[in-house]
Amino acid sequence: MIRKILFFAIVFPSFLPLLAEKPKFQYFGKAYDLNTGKYVYSDNHKEYYNNGKHTHSEIQYKDANGKVFGSKHIEFDQNSEVPTFKTVDDRDGYTEGADVKGKTVRLFYKRKKEDPLSEKTYNPKTPAVMDGGFDYFVRNHWDELSRGERLSFHFIAPVQLDDYKFAVLKIKDGEWKGRQALYLRLEIDNFVLKQVVKPFLLVYDVQTRRILQFDGLSNINDENGKSLKVKIVYDYPKEVLEP
Repeated sequence: MIRKILFFAIVFPSFLPLLAEKPKFQYFGKAYDLNTGKYVYSDNHKEYYNNGKHTHSEIQYKDANGKVFGSKHIEFDQNSEVPTFKTVDDRDGYTEGADVKGKTVRLFYKRKKEDPLSEKTYNPKTPAVMDGGFDYFVRNHWDELSRGERLSFHFIAPVQLDDYKFAVLKIKDGEWKGRQALYLRLEIDNFVLKQVVKPFLLVYDVQTRRILQFDGLSNINDENGKSLKVKIVYDYPKEVLEP
């Protein structure tokens, strides 16, 4: 389903990082059901760096009781906006990801543990964005977005083995819990689909360009396999927000 491409967690070498590696930064986001306000899960990030560059992240997903139910490995060293990644939900075996080699991307997914892996290799259109690479797209185009420019791009969806046209633009400059913030709207750039896919709200910290809040459809399902509509609030340690 197209809803599977619409979360950016928002806010993320090989798939097995070296045991000796230690993350430079750790933080988490808490996801609340947009309709009920109920706390439903958290995404817990560990960021790894090499010579000052963010190379990859490890993310654990935990339910409201703190039990780990899924994970993601994501690599930014080759292409920060189109990263190699793999997400697995241990509850039902849902898997999606991409392997990026130069300008070529191999997309893959399966909805259930028992399903065969579906995959496709292609050269994406440009500009292209995938998964956690959206954060880097925002950072790399910060000046244009701050000026109010509407930026379009192709969002690659492994679960659809395809890409879709999206656009992001500024809603306003404002404050978020006392911090200067940039409020953005992310929307599908297709008149027909726009009638059924609601836009997403994203709030970014102006000083660090880190995501502070995400409102919209999540790529994480509930226990019944239904996509969650959530508000995610991110909590960073002091050294991240006050570098």
